[in-house]
Amino acid sequence: MSSFWRGLVIQWRVVGALIIREIYTRFGRESLGFAWIVAEPLAFAIPVLFVWRAVRNPNEHGISLMPFLWSGYLPLLLFRHLGGRILLFIRANVPLLYHQRVTIFDIFLARALLEIFSNLTRQCILCGVLRNRGIGRTARFADVLPGLFLHDLVVGCSRANRRRPVCTDWVQQVWMPYSYLHMKFSGFYLADWLPPSLRNVALYQPYTQAYEMIHGGVFGTTITTYGDPAYTTFALAT
Repeated sequence: MSSFWRGLVIQWRVVGALIIREIYTRFGRESLGFAWIVAEPLAFAIPVLFVWRAVRNPNEHGISLMPFLWSGYLPLLLFRHLGGRILLFIRANVPLLYHQRVTIFDIFLARALLEIFSNLTRQCILCGVLRNRGIGRTARFADVLPGLFLHDLVVGCSRANRRRPVCTDWVQQVWMPYSYLHMKFSGFYLADWLPPSLRNVALYQPYTQAYEMIHGGVFGTTITTYGDPAYTTFALAT
């Protein structure tokens, strides 16, 4: 066990070093530096959410619009950003594999953890902004975290990089439009709004299951959700 823990500590130091390298590579040391990983998406998300609130009814389907939007939109940003970062990540980091301690999984984990941490930070900041303005209140924020965790696992598993260059090059070209279309199929509806036959089809998606748990944590018992952590975990394991 001592050798296992020693190896685990070494690998964690490797991942930490890769995260620091990724931060410096993407943001440098000038201006806001690492803060841009949180500030840049928020600068885009907050105006979009307030524009939606201005042009739509503040309450739709009997629920407050703004909490519903941010609980779907920020996980969507994680889907888009992490998916984009994972594409071709092996090809971009081949020189790092020269080091014996660095593995493909370490590089993947470093990029994924950086995006997940920044997304959770954005969730907390935006939640605080909305609560401060009296626009929404999370019913059980602790219950949002399992949904976010499973959503992050879904994104990571589905965006695993492939070694076939032609396939990854093709995916890279269609990723941006697909990530926009994904918005219509995951975070901006409740399964309860669908007809039963279509609802059963939608709930086969692990994405839908994760979003149902997120929305359930935000709105509590005021809505009916169908999130099943056991099914989502099983789908990811298989």
